[in-house]
Parts: sequence; C-alpha cells; structure tokens
Amino acid sequence: MGTGHVIKRRLLWYGAGAVAVWLLALGIWGGWDVADPVASVVGALAGVAALAYALVAPLDTEHMADRLAREVVRREQDEYVRWLDGSVGGRIDLAYTVRVHGQVDGAPAEGRLSDLTALHGRLSPPRMVITGGDGADDAGTGKSLAALSMVLDLARDREAGQAVPLRMAATSWTGQELEAWLAGHLTTAFGVGGALARRLVEARLVLPVVDGLDELDPPGAAPYSSRAAQLLRLLNGWQHGTQPAAVLVTCRRGLYDGLMRVEAHLRAAAVVRLAPVDGEQGRAFLRRSVADTEAGLRRWQPVLDALATGPREDHVTPAPAVVRLRRVLATPWRLSLATAVYQERSAEGHYLRDPATLLRLAESGTLHRHLLDLYVPALLATRGDGTVPPEGPARRWLAVLASYLDDNRNGRQAEGRTLSATDLVLPELWPLVGAEPTRRAIRWAGLAWAGALELVVVVRAAVMGSWDQLGFSMLPLFTLLFAFGADLWEGDDRMVLRPGRFVLGCALGFAPPMLIALSVPTTGSPTDWVMGSAAFGLMAGGAMGISVVPDERRHGPHSLVRGDTITWALFMADLVALAALLGYVIAGWRGLSGVFLPIAVFGALLFHTMTFRYLVFLVLARRILPWRLGRFLRACHRAGILRTSGAAYQFRHLELQDHLAGRQDRPGG
Repeated sequence: MGTGHVIKRRLLWYGAGAVAVWLLALGIWGGWDVADPVASVVGALAGVAALAYALVAPLDTEHMADRLAREVVRREQDEYVRWLDGSVGGRIDLAYTVRVHGQVDGAPAEGRLSDLTALHGRLSPPRMVITGGDGADDAGTGKSLAALSMVLDLARDREAGQAVPLRMAATSWTGQELEAWLAGHLTTAFGVGGALARRLVEARLVLPVVDGLDELDPPGAAPYSSRAAQLLRLLNGWQHGTQPAAVLVTCRRGLYDGLMRVEAHLRAAAVVRLAPVDGEQGRAFLRRSVADTEAGLRRWQPVLDALATGPREDHVTPAPAVVRLRRVLATPWRLSLATAVYQERSAEGHYLRDPATLLRLAESGTLHRHLLDLYVPALLATRGDGTVPPEGPARRWLAVLASYLDDNRNGRQAEGRTLSATDLVLPELWPLVGAEPTRRAIRWAGLAWAGALELVVVVRAAVMGSWDQLGFSMLPLFTLLFAFGADLWEGDDRMVLRPGRFVLGCALGFAPPMLIALSVPTTGSPTDWVMGSAAFGLMAGGAMGISVVPDERRHGPHSLVRGDTITWALFMADLVALAALLGYVIAGWRGLSGVFLPIAVFGALLFHTMTFRYLVFLVLARRILPWRLGRFLRACHRAGILRTSGAAYQFRHLELQDHLAGRQDRPGG
C-alpha cells in the first residue's frame, strides 16, 4: 500500500474518532438533549453516518457517464476554438478516402470531414484510424482537429448507454494495461473516483480517442516491436461483449503504413485518409478569414491567384513559385501559420508584411522556415495578453523547453520513469536540470529548515529560561529524515482542499461547544471556551475539508501548482492554529510552544510536495527559463503557441516544436 493510501486511511480514522469523541462528550454533558444523553449520542452518530453516506455514496454509472459527457463538451469546446487559432475561416471540409481492415460494415469509399462523426456511428464495429493522405509528409493535415471535432459531436449528442469519448495523448501511455490507463485518465483528468472510474471502464461507457500514435516512438524504431504496436495490441483486445469495442486513433500515414506491413495494425477498423487542402479549398479559407473585404482582397490577391486550380485556356504550366506555394500551404496548419504571420499589424494599424512575399519565399524554398521563425513573435504581438514582449527572450525560453522535449524522444528516463516527448507539466520539469542537482537542493533546503527551527527553539529557551522545553530540539532531526528521503516523483496521491467541506467542518466543530457554553452553566472563562471551540472547529474542518486523494489534474496546468500551494498553506495554518489553541487551553501561554510540533511535521512533509519541487526547479533553471514560468506558459497558451492536454502544456504543433528545438530533419516544405 502506498504512503498516500496510509495517510488517507489515518486521516479518515482520526477525523471519525475526533467527531465521535466530541459527540460523545456533548451527549454526556447534555449538549444535544438534556433529558436523554444516550439518545442524543445515538441520534447524532446516526446523523453523521447519514451525512457521510450522502457525501461518498456511489453514483449510478449511467448518471456519471452523462455528467462526464457534459464536462467533456465544456472543456473540449474551449480547446477546439483555440485550435482554430481564433480564425473566422472555420474548419476546412477536407475530403477523405476509406480503407477497411477486417470485418467492418457501413464504411463508404470516400466522404467529407463534415460527415466523419456520422460515419463513425454507421461503422460496425465503430473503430477508426485517422491518417493523412498520399504524400511524403502528412503533418498538419488536421488529424487531431478532426478527432477533437468528433469528440465534441459524440459527447454532445450522446444517448443513454453510449460511450463517452475521452481524448488522450498517446504519449501518456506508460505501458500499463488499457483499462488501468483509461481509469487513471478518468481520475487524473476528471476527478472521477477510482472505483467509479473502473466501473465506467468495465461497462465500456468510455470511448478511447488515442491522439498521436506516431509520437510514441523515436524516429527509426522497428514497427513490430515499437510502443505504438504494443498499444495497438491492447486496443485489439478492447472488447464489448463478443464484439470489438469502439476506438478512435490518429496517426501519421507513414508510421501506420509501416505497422500494417508487419501486421501490427488496428484490427476490424476503417482507416480514414484525409486528403491535402486543394487550391480551391485554400482560396475559400482565405476569402472567409482574411480576404473578406476589398482591402483584404487586394492584399491577398496574388496568393489567391496562385492557389486557383481552375482550367486555363492556354494550358500554361504553373510557375515553380506557384507549385511550391501550393505544396507548402496544402494543410490547414500551414494555412493558419501563414495567416497568423501575415496579419500582424503595427501599433498604428499598418500590416507589417505583404502576402505577395509568400510567392518569392516559396520560389527560394525558404517559406516554411520563414513562417515558423515569425510565428511566435507574431502571435504574442497579435493575441498575447501583454505580459510577454514579442521581441524579448520568449523564443529562447520556448527553444529550451522544445530542446528538452526533443531529448526525450528516444525514451530517456529519469528516476525510473520514461519522460514525455510532448508534455510540459510544471512540477515534473525537474529532469531538465537533472535529478542529482534537484535532490541536492532539496537536502540543502532541509538543512536550512532544520537549522532555522533549531535556532528558534534554543533562542526561545534562552530568553524565557525554559530549558526544560529543549526536547523540541529533536524535531529538526525528524525533518531531516524526510528531506534526505524525498522522492522526486510525487506518486499517485496528493493533498487537495475541499473549500465547502472545510467551512462546513469548521462550523460543525465550532458551533456546538459555543452553544453549550451559552446555554448550560459551565466552568471556565469565555476565552477558554472560545479557544476550545475554535480548536474543535479547525479539527473538524481539517478532517472534512483536507484529504489525500488520487492525483487530480482536472483544472488544467495553470491551477496545478497554485491549488497545491493553497492547500498546503491552509493545512499548515490549520495545524499551527490547532496546536496553539489546544496548548493554550491546556497550559495557558506556555502551551503555545506546542506549535513547534506541527511546524516540524509540516516542514518534513513539505519536501514531498509538487510545489516545493517546482520551486527548486525554478531556482536551478533561473538562467535559462523565466522565474515566473507558469505565467509565461499561460500567456503562450492564450496566444495559441501552446495547447493543453489535462495538466500538461504542449506545443501547438509538432512542426513548431521541432523547429524551436533546431531539428531540420523532418520533411515538409
């Protein structure tokens, strides 16, 4: 059993014991019913049991699936708008062709992107792989956006008994069983309890949408023994009764063709191959998004003419610049790249670049690199929130993060865990500066904490002449034991705050003793009763409102560290206040020295928090990354440079990540 489960169980028993003792005392003193103390205790315990059952009673799986579907729509809708780069041009209705592998009914030979969700519903079994079309490179063809659109459609129109689509990055799979992976995603991304998550998975009320299968392995990996092939084998075993269960996968064409050649592909599935953007679709997109006025039409007319693919009377072969321009702008991603860069304006409203330049750059073969070079400053200037200057060190900081992810592409490990090549999770970036420097910094911080605590204890004893309290000087050793044994990975559990339950617990703990003091003749001063009631309130509030649960990351990357910091700060305040109040009630002002115990305990636990590891990382990385890294990444996300997947930031596109990392070996443009 993990440490988190032990702490959770102890907190539960301690909280239940404290409430039971408190209720027993109230019943004996007549606080509930003076005429019948026994009935008071029994009735109170029954009420608490009913309240506890109401708080933890399991939900029906169908009801939970319905709630889950609504939450999926709420989250993915925001991400869908961001993936469109705020463009009013909307999604391009690409054509596709279908190839069937195995026994699959209801698959047409071809279609359009707008009817892809309907196609999935007609398939039997509903298993689909989305890849690019013909060509050497299908990066940016819209595979992930198509899957995201299907997730929204399926979740929004879900009927009773149908599975809820869950979009999951393939890189988040670490080799575990498929059901464990799905249940873990429900817990970490949506806060579903472990038992209920397993029931949803076992009932096949979740539809795995695996995005980016091609990102699981380094370039050149053998297809049959690759991690992608291993994951597909698990998906092939994903059954609903006697039939294959619903699955949706996105993958680049080249890698999936390699998997099919070695017969390691997804069985009983329809392979949808998205076609490139043709010239007329590109023209229509530009007309809707940037050339919808006379002024915009004049600016973009050279590009619109180059993309025209209608028949020519003279049958003249297009110029090389035109051919290369069409090739570079043949995907939705590249079109959005061009419009983002060439719609940037000055503070006075003047456009900084002329779209006619695109033809000259295409002829020289430098257009794609040119667009990627200007993409980051252009987005920060046009869509940024003003916190990150476009011409500042933002590109250099992003290049550091992109290079770190690129180094992880070959399966690099840190402390026994394989590092992601796409995800940037703030408290898990410490491998960028190294495990040993991080652990060394934690140890030095532990020594500093212990030394400061020891100094306070000795000075207090010397000033007050209370040398009998030097027993507290052993507490720093307790702190050091935890500091030197700190695990750099936080494990599967962490402490979270339930604000509503915390306030309710404080009220339930504080009010009854105060009512007793006001209504029943008692001994002791009003101050003693107020302090004692506050102590009971904090005890009940901590027991009800602060709990150790499976690592929940459902509120996004920006709130992960912040929520952890707030919870631990409140936990510290609760422990110190509780010790101070109880110490005062028991021994007066001398009893306040009891606060050293919770301070030492808090210091020992602090070294295991994600907040502390993140602070250590920021200190060690201060020369290569900004001190307020979270704010910087949040600004890049608002600008559209980054996207989110659960608690992780990801680069908007793998082409952008490769470019910032200095990789020029990936084909495309």
